[in-house]
Amino acid sequence: MGSQVLQILRQGVWASLTGGWFFDPHQSTFSNCFHLYVWIFLLIFPFLLYMVLPPSLMVAGVYCLVVAVIFATIKTVNYRLHAMFDQGEIVEKRNSTMGEQEEEAAQGESSLPRDPGVEMTVFRKVSSTPPVRCSSQHSVFGFNQVSELLPRMEDSGPLRASEETGQRECTSNVRRAQAIRRRHNAGSNPTPPASVMGSPPSSLQEAQRGRAASHSRALTLPSALHFASSLLLTRAGPNVHEASNFDDTSEGAVHYFYDESGVRRSYTFGLAGGGYENPVSQPGEQAANGAWDRHSHSSSFHSADVPEATGGLNLLQPRPVVLQGMQVRRVPLEIPEEQTLMEEAPPRAQHSYKYWFLPGRWTSVRYERLALLALLDRTRGIMENIFGVGLSSLVAFLGYLLLLKGFFTDIWVFQFCLVIASCQYSLLKSVQPDAASPMHGHNWVIAYSRPVYFCICCLLIWLLDALGTAQPFPPVSLYGLTLFSASFFFCARDVATVFTLCFPFVFLLGLLPQVNTCLMYLLEQIDMHGFGGTAATSPLTAVFSLTRSLLAAALLYGFCLGAIKTPWPEQHVPVLFSVFCGLLVAMSYHLSRQSSDPTVLWSLVRSKLFPELEERSLETARVEPPDPLPEKMRQSVREVLHSDLVMCVVIAVLTFAVSASTVFIALKSVLGFVLYALAGAVGFFTHYLLPQLRKQLPWFCLSQPVLKPLEYSQYEVRGAAQVMWFEKLYAGLQCAEKYLIYPAVVLNALTVDAHTVVSHPDKFCLYCRALLMTVAGLKLLRSAFCCPPQQYLTLAFTVLLFHFDYPRLSQGFLLDYFLMSLLCSKLWDLLYKLRFVLTYIAPWQITWGSAFHAFAQPFAVPHSAMLFLQALLSGLFSTPLNPLLGSAVFIMSYARPLKFWERDYNTKRVDHSNTRLVTQLDRNPGADDNNLNSIFYEHLTRSLQHTLCGDLVLGRWGNYGPGDCFVLASDYLNALVHLIEVGNGLITFQLRGLEFRGTYCQQREVEAITEGVEEDEGCCCCEPGHLPRVLSFNAAFGQRWLAWEVTASKYVLEGYSISDNNAASMLQVFDLRKILVTYYVKSIIYYVSRSPKLETWLNHEGIAAALRPVRALGYADSDPTFSLSVDEDYDLRLSGLSLPSFCAVHLEWIQYCASRRSQPVDQDWNSPLVTLCFGLCVLGRRALGTASHSMSASLEPFLYGLHALFKGDFRITSPRDEWVFADMDLLHRVVAPGVRMALKLHQDHFTSPDEYEEPAALYDAIAANEERLVISHEGDPAWRSAILSNTPSLLALRHVMDDASDEYKIIMLNRRHLSFRVIKVNRECVRGLWAGQQQELVFLRNRNPERGSIQNAKQALRNMINSSCDQPLGYPIYVSPLTTSLAGSHPQLRALWGGPVSLGAIARWLLRSWERLHKGCGAGCNSGGNVDDSDCGGGGGLTSLSNHPPLAHPTPENAAGSSEQPLPPGPSWGPRPSLSGSGDGRPPPLLQWPPPRLPGPPPASPAPTEGPRPSRPSGPALLNSEGPSGKWSLGGRKGLGGPDGEPALGSPKGGTPKSQAPLDLSLSPDVSSEASPARTTQDLPCLDSSIPEGCTPSGAPGDWPVPAEERESPAAQPLLEHQY
Repeated sequence: MGSQVLQILRQGVWASLTGGWFFDPHQSTFSNCFHLYVWIFLLIFPFLLYMVLPPSLMVAGVYCLVVAVIFATIKTVNYRLHAMFDQGEIVEKRNSTMGEQEEEAAQGESSLPRDPGVEMTVFRKVSSTPPVRCSSQHSVFGFNQVSELLPRMEDSGPLRASEETGQRECTSNVRRAQAIRRRHNAGSNPTPPASVMGSPPSSLQEAQRGRAASHSRALTLPSALHFASSLLLTRAGPNVHEASNFDDTSEGAVHYFYDESGVRRSYTFGLAGGGYENPVSQPGEQAANGAWDRHSHSSSFHSADVPEATGGLNLLQPRPVVLQGMQVRRVPLEIPEEQTLMEEAPPRAQHSYKYWFLPGRWTSVRYERLALLALLDRTRGIMENIFGVGLSSLVAFLGYLLLLKGFFTDIWVFQFCLVIASCQYSLLKSVQPDAASPMHGHNWVIAYSRPVYFCICCLLIWLLDALGTAQPFPPVSLYGLTLFSASFFFCARDVATVFTLCFPFVFLLGLLPQVNTCLMYLLEQIDMHGFGGTAATSPLTAVFSLTRSLLAAALLYGFCLGAIKTPWPEQHVPVLFSVFCGLLVAMSYHLSRQSSDPTVLWSLVRSKLFPELEERSLETARVEPPDPLPEKMRQSVREVLHSDLVMCVVIAVLTFAVSASTVFIALKSVLGFVLYALAGAVGFFTHYLLPQLRKQLPWFCLSQPVLKPLEYSQYEVRGAAQVMWFEKLYAGLQCAEKYLIYPAVVLNALTVDAHTVVSHPDKFCLYCRALLMTVAGLKLLRSAFCCPPQQYLTLAFTVLLFHFDYPRLSQGFLLDYFLMSLLCSKLWDLLYKLRFVLTYIAPWQITWGSAFHAFAQPFAVPHSAMLFLQALLSGLFSTPLNPLLGSAVFIMSYARPLKFWERDYNTKRVDHSNTRLVTQLDRNPGADDNNLNSIFYEHLTRSLQHTLCGDLVLGRWGNYGPGDCFVLASDYLNALVHLIEVGNGLITFQLRGLEFRGTYCQQREVEAITEGVEEDEGCCCCEPGHLPRVLSFNAAFGQRWLAWEVTASKYVLEGYSISDNNAASMLQVFDLRKILVTYYVKSIIYYVSRSPKLETWLNHEGIAAALRPVRALGYADSDPTFSLSVDEDYDLRLSGLSLPSFCAVHLEWIQYCASRRSQPVDQDWNSPLVTLCFGLCVLGRRALGTASHSMSASLEPFLYGLHALFKGDFRITSPRDEWVFADMDLLHRVVAPGVRMALKLHQDHFTSPDEYEEPAALYDAIAANEERLVISHEGDPAWRSAILSNTPSLLALRHVMDDASDEYKIIMLNRRHLSFRVIKVNRECVRGLWAGQQQELVFLRNRNPERGSIQNAKQALRNMINSSCDQPLGYPIYVSPLTTSLAGSHPQLRALWGGPVSLGAIARWLLRSWERLHKGCGAGCNSGGNVDDSDCGGGGGLTSLSNHPPLAHPTPENAAGSSEQPLPPGPSWGPRPSLSGSGDGRPPPLLQWPPPRLPGPPPASPAPTEGPRPSRPSGPALLNSEGPSGKWSLGGRKGLGGPDGEPALGSPKGGTPKSQAPLDLSLSPDVSSEASPARTTQDLPCLDSSIPEGCTPSGAPGDWPVPAEERESPAAQPLLEHQY
């Protein structure tokens, strides 16, 4: 703990104050000295220039030039050195070429006294480690191993003397020097005692005492062992050589290293080394070592003291891992580790790099990349180096320019020079990690933050001083404040100066974000608060959104300026001003409906302008299965653009008409207050009263909502949520607010202010006034369109403050409203922050997570005033207020955009599509629950994309705004939904899914948000009870001190219900395994008989030849994997599987499956079909036994083999099964699906054991499962595709490998509507906890998994919020990309509003209206004819209803021609009867609706007697030139005579044309009552002609509608179904 605190103080606090310089004891002396001298030079040089030389620009130029030269030199050398390392041109240097002087120096060094103590440091290698064992060897190399090794050893020449070896190795030890950096968290480790390393034998301890004693004990060893060990240590030959580099693993390569005991060892690759590491002794060191050991009090074990003569004894030493680059450091053992200075040594290999300093000229450089990275930050390119040099020169020039201006005096000159030095030094060696860095590791962007901010502040100081001196603008008084005066500019200059001097403390606290985050934040704030824009999702979108707003304001500014510059008549409005108002409202409406992300819009433009690029991108994307989501988004945006094309014109025309009517001028004394009162009353009722009545705990007083949804009382939700009357009222009132009330308020204010400006032109500058009016009008209208819930309060405060409290401060209602909207947004942020702080530190609900929390709680009380000041500043700049280490001490963080996270982190699912095959078979990647369960959150995101925006418009989540956070909680799904961009009909959100089985703290918080408080009857210390449906006093008090509230307890959303069964309990006994194997065999037979390639397999000569021996008399496959306990057809007489026993059990099933084929097949017991089935069944069972890897009868191997076959791991090991390779479809299409289907049938066996005894029932069950059920391994990409495409049911076998469990589960998924609790969390609570977690883990480096900041705090949901952070800060199992939901994709809202308006929809509506008018006029004018023949539609139906009884059964006559009639794919179509005419003028009989279910199979539809009619187009035809009822008719009209005419409820058509073929009345078995749920009234045909899409038939003739569950699925339907 102490070392970690010192590390934070050095690398965090001190480095932040100095710009990156700190003393690192882990670095070399050269590195620390270089850093120190560079920083001192950057600090002292400008200070001395300012103090010594006279102030002039020449001195500033010289200063900039010197800085540029120094930075250019350093960065050039740094860049070239990294390029040298990248090229890797190595110059090798062998030991034999060393000079005699080096040897003499080595001998001289060896005679010097040695420092006591040994310490190891680990060199951080760039390359991988050699392929040797990774753990220490403590085994004894005995005589058997030596005797086995000796015959393999070759005699390669005379052996060298041990003294020569010691002298040669001593010369390589001369260059010991200089420290190297240890690992990040490891401190200095002194020599471990013998108790840690393992005590050696007593003989070895005695051997350490001296050379003589060791030598005498070595003589007692057997001569063979002594000879073998000496051969291993001193053997030399042509293949034995010193390793050239660390990666040299060739035969005989020798590596040298020092182990953790300081023993110098060698390792030789190949047979010469024997696979072990050997100590290497140095003769020059033995005397010193002996003296050192005699005076040492350490009991450490040093094997280097044993001489080489004791070679056999060396084999008994502990053998640590081989690591090159580990060096010895000799320090006194009693010195504390923090006071020691480590030394660094280059690698022992004698090599260097070629450094090309001139073309054709190079020099050798011996340096390491890690040392260079510790010395200087690496730059990524030449342009970055140029930018760094230019930026350093700019810092020098601007800084010295401010010194020349005399802004700093006395000690502040030195302080300013310190700021300059810190900004310049960060360009060489930056603070890593910085307090404002959002990521672990090296962040190259943060290195430029200080110099960029310094240059901006210096320019701002210089500009403000120049403006204050010149005063180019006349002073303006606004709301009592004098702007643009000299004192105003000088005051702003002084504030910027003080802020610049505080740079070290500002960056220490992390108050300024990195440059790209700051740019995105500023652009977003300007666009939102200045022009009413929505939130940005990236810096690019922020630039695009602000540019779009500026272009719109520039276009409108010209109209506004021209309107107010012309004189106005007394009671008239100029036409130009009315044009300005119309364009303002229309453009505001259009901008509010557009997302800030132009990606989808650009894809539309690219598909229209550059179709070849689109085709090329589609060709590259065909490798993976296509995702329908991008096309849905493009269709949605296309529909929005088409709708805006119409609506903007309509809005502009209507606004122009209203503005030109002079209503705002004639009634300006009364109309304003009427509009204010109306807006306040509607807003209060819509956004306060209705949401409170719909909450789970209204006003925290009632225990139940007053306005309940229909699903509130249901225990289990069966279908989609029903639209209630108060939801329709809420949506209607919102529309009235957005499109009527607030546009009228803004237009009234615009007209009154413009008239005032024209009447009093001297009050304000016309140009400024026109700009303010344009910007204010654009902002207020866009805000009203996008987020109306908070507008009524802003309007109310504006009226109260500037009409009643301070009317003299009013600058016109439009400007007052604009200012109050900005002020209210900041006040809302302040209110949320204060609520969060008071809730978090409330003394009666303190949850201390650590001892620091208990200390910080009373310490924070005296600093409450400072906390309130921080809250004010935090609210002003929209920055998070985060608890320090999760305690009660709050500090302000840096500003962030609404998106919060700087980088786009999205979860990457691990499956078989992105992993190697060998890892799938061996380690099964992604087999943990979190990776497998993430798909459910992905499906939840898709469902929310379809319904979220519509549900918010209907008020199902309560009031909402940009930046709000909600928690969706169900039985197992817990997700945090972050609303980022809130527009008019669009929502951009991000979903963060938490673990299914979370930690203890997460479970406690989930219980807190899901448990009810209705049972609480306490009041202080007693329990008097409470009134019915009213909360008790304790419950009401507790709910008010929470940072969250339940807004909906029954929110219905489509998802998957998950049920898991333990496979071990289902297969525990042998009888259950026998049932599974039997179903396995029957499933294989089923898939063989259903295969379209069966004829090919039966006629294949290779397969027939391989299976011919099976028919022999007495043949049996006696594989050990077959047994009587699991194989029902096991032949006990032949001890194996035989064809007669197989036929005795399964022949009936084979014959039944063959009879269901369309083509007859031979079904005898010795037929090729039976033989093929027998061979495949034997192969499948043998594969199951082979995959189990065990012949035992235990359950675990059986489950392992079953899971291996389930995921497709078939391993054919028997030669008798190799015939299957003739066609791999035998495995892929027969055996593999058979395993999966058997698991499903085995699971159904528990519900009804006797259900599948009959072959027909079993066959139908397999066929039904094959059609509606997806059985797949969860790692298969088909599993994800099936879930995202809303497959009704899925089944998988999951192997869960946790720390404490290894089990198999059968996962069953069923798509249905789920019930969620919607919890709204204080957004400042979420932002504050996220910011605190980032600061704690990145800057303060607290990696404790049980840190106090993630302990549970129910009042703030601290654990759940911190768990939802981006990895590695949090641990969510799924983080969705930024997803946009559009209101047009909500089916209920679309039905309520009638869909978007477009030119095509208007044309269809006009044509339908003309058709109705035509039919009505025809019926009224045809006085002498029959009403039925006039195609009126009313009389015929009534006549038929009264004169004809219902027809109960269809006849062949009226059943003919069914294949010619297409069925409409409306939202709730079922099988419907159709009427036929007999052709003799008589009306057809009335059919019963709905038709009754007929027993038996449906009758075949005979071919129509009349000739086939040409099929109609699938899409709705707008206009037909000739129709059966007149010259002009519609394909989708609701008349009686058209081909698409629909019968009214209870009133079928009175007649049909003679040319129309009769329709089939038979019911398809696919839509029978057994296969589909009972139909309700919503399943009747569409009767409303206002929805043409649902009532216009489309698709191929004869297509039947899909089931109701699939049609009503919002995630399965496309976002928009409108046809253009």
